[in-house]
Amino acid sequence: MYRLLIVDNEEIIVNHLYEIFRGFDHLDLDVYKAYGGEEAIEWLNRTRIDIVLTDIDMPHIDGLQLMEEIFRSWPQCRVIFLTGHSEFRYVYKAIQYQDVSYILKTENIDKVIQVVEETVSKIRQEIKTEDLIREAKEQINIALNLFQEDYLLGMLKGSRGLQASQSQFEELSIPLNVKWPVALVVGKIDKFPDSTGYMQKMQQIYAVRQIMHRYLATRVNFVIVLDDSRRFVIFIQPKESLSATGTENAETILQTFNKTVSFLKGILEVIQSACQENIGIPISFTIGSQADGWETVSNKYHSLHHLLNYRIGLENTVLLIDDVVSHDEPDEAGNVEGLQEEDLEGERLARVLKSNDLSLIEQYLEAGQRSKYFEALELLLAPIRDVRTKNNAFAQEIYYTVSLYLMSYINRWALNEKIEAQVGQNRLMRIDFFDSWSEASLYLTELSSVLFDMQKVEQKKRADHIIDFLQEFIRNHLDEDLSLVRLAEQVYLNPSYLSRIYKQETGNNLTEFIDSSRLMQAKRLLHSENLRIGEVARRVGYETASSFTRFFKKATGCSPQEYKEKHLIQKP
Repeated sequence: MYRLLIVDNEEIIVNHLYEIFRGFDHLDLDVYKAYGGEEAIEWLNRTRIDIVLTDIDMPHIDGLQLMEEIFRSWPQCRVIFLTGHSEFRYVYKAIQYQDVSYILKTENIDKVIQVVEETVSKIRQEIKTEDLIREAKEQINIALNLFQEDYLLGMLKGSRGLQASQSQFEELSIPLNVKWPVALVVGKIDKFPDSTGYMQKMQQIYAVRQIMHRYLATRVNFVIVLDDSRRFVIFIQPKESLSATGTENAETILQTFNKTVSFLKGILEVIQSACQENIGIPISFTIGSQADGWETVSNKYHSLHHLLNYRIGLENTVLLIDDVVSHDEPDEAGNVEGLQEEDLEGERLARVLKSNDLSLIEQYLEAGQRSKYFEALELLLAPIRDVRTKNNAFAQEIYYTVSLYLMSYINRWALNEKIEAQVGQNRLMRIDFFDSWSEASLYLTELSSVLFDMQKVEQKKRADHIIDFLQEFIRNHLDEDLSLVRLAEQVYLNPSYLSRIYKQETGNNLTEFIDSSRLMQAKRLLHSENLRIGEVARRVGYETASSFTRFFKKATGCSPQEYKEKHLIQKP
């Protein structure tokens, strides 16, 4: 979804263009409007904007001044000037920028639509997969990246004696400032295409990495590392941090980071779209809502790593801020080294333990990947089903390893009572409750199935709760700003993510619910003899009676005045 901002000091032009582009589903546009440069800058500070369609000659802040603000906030934004000015000085300055188009107001509306369509097409085609992979191969400095990753991953893991040091940063060419706090982002590729080989995966990982570089480099200093789970961890600071003199006060640094975090919320969504559209890779992100000191990056990393598994509804690709939800950190996998192979059966089970990544079942459970989870679980449990003795140490280790993962999950999500009611939790850590390993394995499989069912129900409940809240909010604020950005702010979600969730859960777009709510309220208000059409329009969120009339007539086939008169005639 791309965001189009229409700017003009003439309300009739803004409202007309707004209604036209709102109806173009094929462009996948989220349309906003501003009646002047000041209001446009407010939108630029509030959310990412992809295309700005604006007049040049406006009071206070003209279009050329607005263009400078646009490129400072969102360098990838495209600007389309719609103006009555044909003087060379306007045209000359506008065409100095690569992503600027120029249309005279004397052109017909079809020309305006054509230029917007072409601009959307250019955005979609900007990145080519082959180019990204080739650039990744050419630009990567393998040795330096390895040293950087080893050092920064050690900090994320909280390695003893390892602290952030400016001398180490300079030696490793890490473009960050130890004296400034750092913002963390954690991302993961949700799914590789089927039958993807190892080398292809590596190329796609680095293609994703290059997309991140492309969009982040314009506004922030950063380093991207891959952790042990092949999740991207991005250390981010504002550009100002490297040129800092050390005299900046805490308030100045805080304001700078707030702008950076606002930028990240928008640009990460662009990165998600670029990865999906250009290389077919869905990627999810979690982002810290505020910057942290270097001494706390390990705690923040584990918190964001865990939050990346949080889901609402059935949506896969997510972008969440860490103040959405708070949970305890996940337990670490048990250590299986040093096993004693006592007999042939023991040797066989020892090989099972050594050849399987036991932490995978935890990862798949947290991420809601049901089929992969049961495949990994079967690899663990199948070898112990035929074990005869209940005292086999390796069978016990396999069983208790799985049990501990399940118990940790149950405790973190407070599912104890629900589990006890359905399958009973008291047997989870008691092998003596079972007559055979086959029976014990069946219990773990049944318990796992129950957990996935509960997970699905819980995700649906979260989505239903958000939808209920939003619908009630919309009904109570019909006369206010009901843009997707504002609605997303009410539930702490990314705007595009919220839009997809709503569509997925209800089958309708949010705009359809807003329009239907406004229409129902308008009909109720038109039943009143004392309210004029203009007042009804304002109460349902329309700034002009003419805009409201067009909306009402399109929805009902008659004008508000005709509807009002018809109702009054029918009154006894």
